[in-house]
Amino acid sequence: MSKKLIYHISGFDCPNCAAKVERFLNKQECVLSATIDYSNERLYISYRDEPLNTEELISLIKKIEDDPLRIEKLANGKKQNTPIFTSKFWIMLARIIVSTIILVVTKIIFKDDFSITAMILYFVAAAIVIYDIVWKVIQNIIHLRNPIDMHLLLTISSLGVFTLSLLVQYKVLQGAGFPIDMMDGVLVIVLYQVGELFEQIAVGKSKNAISNAIDLRADTANLVVNKKVTQVKPETLKVGDTIIVRIGEIIPADGEIIDGEGTLDMSSLTGEPMPVDITLGMNALSGSILRSGSITMRVNKVFADSTISKILELVQSSGEHKAKAEKFITKFARIYTPAVFVLGIIFAIIYGLTINWSDGIYRGLAILVVSCPCAIVISVPLAYFAGIGLASKRGVVIKGANYLDTLCKMGVLFIDKTGTLTYGNFEVSEVVPNGIKKEEFLEYLYAAESRSNHPIAKAIVLHKNVSDLALKQKDYQEVPGLGISTNYNGDLILAGNYKLMQNNGIFVEEIETDGTVIYVAKNGSFAGYIVLKDVVRDRAKLLISKLDKLGIKTILLSGDKLSTVEAVSKQVGIKEYHAHLLPQEKTKYVEDAISNKKDNRAVAFAGDGINDTPSIIRADIGFAMGGIGSDMAVESADVVIMQDHPLKIYDSIVIAKKTKRVAIFNIIFSLAIKLAVIILLMTKVISNMEIPIFADTGLTVLMTLNSLLIIFRKIK
Repeated sequence: MSKKLIYHISGFDCPNCAAKVERFLNKQECVLSATIDYSNERLYISYRDEPLNTEELISLIKKIEDDPLRIEKLANGKKQNTPIFTSKFWIMLARIIVSTIILVVTKIIFKDDFSITAMILYFVAAAIVIYDIVWKVIQNIIHLRNPIDMHLLLTISSLGVFTLSLLVQYKVLQGAGFPIDMMDGVLVIVLYQVGELFEQIAVGKSKNAISNAIDLRADTANLVVNKKVTQVKPETLKVGDTIIVRIGEIIPADGEIIDGEGTLDMSSLTGEPMPVDITLGMNALSGSILRSGSITMRVNKVFADSTISKILELVQSSGEHKAKAEKFITKFARIYTPAVFVLGIIFAIIYGLTINWSDGIYRGLAILVVSCPCAIVISVPLAYFAGIGLASKRGVVIKGANYLDTLCKMGVLFIDKTGTLTYGNFEVSEVVPNGIKKEEFLEYLYAAESRSNHPIAKAIVLHKNVSDLALKQKDYQEVPGLGISTNYNGDLILAGNYKLMQNNGIFVEEIETDGTVIYVAKNGSFAGYIVLKDVVRDRAKLLISKLDKLGIKTILLSGDKLSTVEAVSKQVGIKEYHAHLLPQEKTKYVEDAISNKKDNRAVAFAGDGINDTPSIIRADIGFAMGGIGSDMAVESADVVIMQDHPLKIYDSIVIAKKTKRVAIFNIIFSLAIKLAVIILLMTKVISNMEIPIFADTGLTVLMTLNSLLIIFRKIK
């Protein structure tokens, strides 16, 4: 039986290195599948049998990768931030400064005069910043790996300029139409390493900004022990512990309020800015912020099982499922780098044979510098990570980047009624007594329902104190599928459906309505009835209208009676609906839509309960309403809508489209800039190394920042 483990992995020089390790791991016999999420620094491995320990895994990876990687198993609830200013960063900065000083001093002293001393100084300046790059090339050759990567391109470019300068100086080659200086060979590496530092800062800050934007876990909890308050780590809390939450603090774990009241900011869970009032007996969710009041809570879930931990785990694990664009660029980089390597060589040869060898070689080396695909390989996965982060801020958990792609092509949405379009909680909409006062009728009704745990009974007595009435009941009996029979103050009270009245010989006309009717009888005489209706959610109608504008057809599937389904459909604006459906019949509608679709549009299903799980699984993309609802529905869904706000379905689609646009823009813009620089090099418009280097590392930084901006986008 396979076992899946998740690791935090860091230390890669570039995404290409991560992709190389991922391919290597997938070729191992002990590994069923392996995925590396470079943006989120996670490694997902499913082993065929017994998993490797961390040391064995590191040893295995060292066969293919020489970077000093840090790998550790992820502890539940552990927050992982990308370290930016590491010792490696400061060492590289020092190397750049020393190399630059030598470079500047040599240029000032010797200017353009060639001498052995100047050549040695330039070589030392280059060696200081290039030795780690050359070492990677040597290691690739020694271990018979594919050597054609960015390190080889840079090594050839820098050493090529040195060699070319010497050949021109000693008249072996004719000079180019511009001066070729050894300083250019050093500048290639210095500017590249400077760009790498900026790239490290940009990427690191981007990852941390996204992680911090969606991470609202409390750092401490105020634990009450023997009437004393002690600050502890939320991870140490146990079920039953008592904690105090003060104004401005984040609730560290899910629990029940046992004292106090206040106002909660739940925007971290729902994306909604509207505060929620809480009081004694209510449950409060971790990740919420107490904006007013003071509350004492009894913990009912350990930290690892708390709402905010589960949401973050879902978001951070989303990198296991890569989008098509991410998979494309991984394969693209494997072909692209060798292709431009060959292009640079061919151009240098043709140019040398037809025009000038020194000029052709120099421009060919510049082509190698500009052609690195890092701008694309880094920024595109980061864009999807940021899109998932933005969705999480809006109260939507998208479980993988691939689901963002599916959301973009949604064509049909099958949607459940109860708990999805409606609140799933009955409310009394009509009270109709028969021959008695309303107060007397309600007394009999509340008496009959006072001891029942049925959802309808709870809806009837909601916010009513019926404890005294419950004590006065005699011969209390619940009749399954019919209702309740009880003796209250010497009177026989019946409360239930039409069939209960018929079975007891009570004459009553059946009420036709789109709600649920509860009939009441006293001592064999009809006393009246009430109508309960499931209230349609706020903005459910707005959701349908917005989906219509996107060209997405919405179809309501429900197990409820036709009159109720029809009424709800008309209220929210759904034109096609089906009633009296069993779970398997709902699934059949989804399967038929998938098998009969004539285009690439995706079929989606949105539901909230266990009975909706088969349809959620079968759909191209499944929505589960309510991150704290049915565990089975949430686990099976591809997208989880927190706190049951149906309009979040629309938000998720908009976010997916924005994310994909940014990813595609990054790909097209990066390739266009690189192609333009290559053409300018070939046509003699550009004759230096600085612009090609900026078109590599500078462009990577810009595209990374463009991806980061997704997390700050506004959704109207």
